[in-house]
Amino acid sequence: MKPTILLVSTNRWLSPVRLAESFADLECRVQAVCTPRNALWVSSAVRCKYHYRSFNPLLSIDAGIEAADPDLVVPCDDLGAAHLHALYQRETRNGSLVPLGTAALLIRSLGSPVSHAIVATRQEFLSLAREEGVLVPDSALTPDQNALDEWILGNGVPAVLKTDRTSGGQGVRIVKTRQQAQRAFRELASPRAMGRIAKSILMDGAGSTFARLIRPEQPLVSAHQFVAGQDANVALACWQGEVLAQIAAMVLKTRSPNGPAAVIRLIENSQMSEAVKKVVRRLGLSGFVGFDFVIEDSTGKAFLIEINPRATQTSHLQLGSRSNLCAALCASLSGSAAARKASVTRRQTIVLWPHLAESLLPLQVVDNAYFDKPQNDPEIVRLYGSSKRVTLSNVMKSLWRGARARTALERRSS
Repeated sequence: MKPTILLVSTNRWLSPVRLAESFADLECRVQAVCTPRNALWVSSAVRCKYHYRSFNPLLSIDAGIEAADPDLVVPCDDLGAAHLHALYQRETRNGSLVPLGTAALLIRSLGSPVSHAIVATRQEFLSLAREEGVLVPDSALTPDQNALDEWILGNGVPAVLKTDRTSGGQGVRIVKTRQQAQRAFRELASPRAMGRIAKSILMDGAGSTFARLIRPEQPLVSAHQFVAGQDANVALACWQGEVLAQIAAMVLKTRSPNGPAAVIRLIENSQMSEAVKKVVRRLGLSGFVGFDFVIEDSTGKAFLIEINPRATQTSHLQLGSRSNLCAALCASLSGSAAARKASVTRRQTIVLWPHLAESLLPLQVVDNAYFDKPQNDPEIVRLYGSSKRVTLSNVMKSLWRGARARTALERRSS
């Protein structure tokens, strides 16, 4: 029996569609808990869809788990991972020594529950990595501006300020002066302006941002040593603390400042590989995990800067036996050998989908890169594949086209 995979997606990121397609290519039964505006609702790779409801997220995810009866649950974003951690805590409040049902499923899918609190806090994670002998930037929590001033006095600028529970570069500021640091701290530590809140509600296609607004949490801001170098990342499939497969890449171009990668170059880096093995073993992780690094220009040393306890945007790539994350996880679930799939490309440079406009890419990239895109989902490509400037008009048009496509799909299914 091929495993059943349940994807949990709380926003409108498109990378889960590629993950669904890779699992479907391995003949898995792919299902999803997601928002109604998520592209997973249109994807032909997803057999069943369940509503993610931001005002009662644990109940909606729990309902999806009960209906799907999955072998593996995969968080596709940071909020989804946080929900699954909270769901595990709820399921184990009775103090049972042997996790059952959903709790056992979440241990199989995510690994040791000890990791939950650590991966959710940037500073605690970096402290643990440092204990394992992994090279990380100097950093400290800065609960107020006085603490920030003291840290800058001792460590200097430029520096990087970060907040927990953010992704896509939203909670990161690179500051070059003390005055910039103070302004960035006020921005990161204060409630978000109403205009930005409204934009986030529109863009993520759900009420998750609004739900956070009415249940506010004090942001934790930390200051980090700035490392001048090249961004890099490693996407992993792991099982009970052991790395099964990995994809390491240098980031050549991002979609926005400090944001997710748009163009990558595949690399091999022993420092990064050894670092992630140590952290995965220490935390007892299972499932998909992503690690962010900076490779210092002057020394070539790889500094670990962040963990993403979820599937990341390169997790779907099928790049040969040691770099096919989905196949490796399926093999662990079934206890059989991993499916042998040829690499989708021999090229080292990959333009991730949805592609940036060619006018934004260097000519060498356009001529020599592999342009990754959905192969068996032409409707997804038609609706979501083009790269456009993010404007209110474009967003509304995309939502309208997606709603029409879902309506047509539901009519054909009925």
